[in-house]
Amino acid sequence: MTVFAVLAHGDPSTFELTAEFLAPAQIVVHVDASSDDTAYPRSANISYMAERTDVRWGGFSMVRATEKLYGLALEKCASPNEYVVLLSGQCVPVRPMKDLDLLFSHEPGALYCRAGLLLDGNHVNERRILQRWFFDRFDARKRGAAGRAFALARRLAQIASGPRKRSDFEGLTMVAGSQWTALPAGVISSMLAETSLRNRLTELLRTALAPDEIYFHSLLYSGGWAAAADAPRPEPKGDRRTADFANLHFIDRSLTKYLSTDELRAIDAHGVYFARKVRAEDPGVLRETLRGLLARDERR
Repeated sequence: MTVFAVLAHGDPSTFELTAEFLAPAQIVVHVDASSDDTAYPRSANISYMAERTDVRWGGFSMVRATEKLYGLALEKCASPNEYVVLLSGQCVPVRPMKDLDLLFSHEPGALYCRAGLLLDGNHVNERRILQRWFFDRFDARKRGAAGRAFALARRLAQIASGPRKRSDFEGLTMVAGSQWTALPAGVISSMLAETSLRNRLTELLRTALAPDEIYFHSLLYSGGWAAAADAPRPEPKGDRRTADFANLHFIDRSLTKYLSTDELRAIDAHGVYFARKVRAEDPGVLRETLRGLLARDERR
């Protein structure tokens, strides 16, 4: 059975609905250390990380939280062939999970981790890993005087440290894509055991921009797991956005917009199993919307 690994932050109502539709599958959850985890639902099939990370937007702390979450997810997997699906606390299912299980059974070992090459000559892509961003040290979400002070301090730190060189990444396949992936447990276990490669990527990406969209993807392609699974060779990322590399999700190209219930109903569920981002402003309405979507798919 599929195991769902959820990175949650401050929206227990939406997660509670998602968990309702994912049951009885095993769900493991990392609730951001800045959020009250007592507000999240408890159930026999839901396990919570005891050691939580204070995740900063755009920082390497997201990678740390995900690594911890993967460790707990692997404890729930009955075999290396089971899949671990990474979700946010604001992802909702738009198709029955039996359809997802069928997908995984029909294509055993497939890697749902699309990515594009970062060192492709595109300045926007390359500066994500060549420039040092320091988002864990200086919180980019701060506003007002504190936000301006953090931005100045971050800029001074960038000037003092200077950029990385392309040669620092020699021998690695540096790629980026959507962090919301689905991977076999055996692949995740092997990746986490590759200490030397992980340590190198950690050093190179600990000050990168949104390394959660880079670290695991680059680990997968640099370590040879993608080649072993006959995954498509990544092409230059170019001007494609993160949403263009979605795996099992519908993701709005803005990456920040919250989808309305009308927009959820309009999603073409062909090849899509989840939608992001959703907020349960009216949990009853959202529950009925999701029930309708899953029932619609059952009738096809």
